[in-house]
Amino acid sequence: MIDSGFQDVLRQAKKMLADSPLQELHLLGLERQGDSVTLSGRLSNYYLKQQAQETIRPATRGVYVRNLIRVESS
Repeated sequence: MIDSGFQDVLRQAKKMLADSPLQELHLLGLERQGDSVTLSGRLSNYYLKQQAQETIRPATRGVYVRNLIRVESS
């Protein structure tokens, strides 16, 4: 994928997280690592971890997503 196309993927995926009604998703990190996208941060449960990945799925079609989110319940 060309670099500008990858930047569009990241920009769109970040906007999707920021626009999510699930407030915890707004604080997640999203960055390019080679030909993949890495999703990182901490969430309170596995449901939110899965929702984060599903939220960015439309923007990241054809790109490998590494979900490195840690689940840490309080």
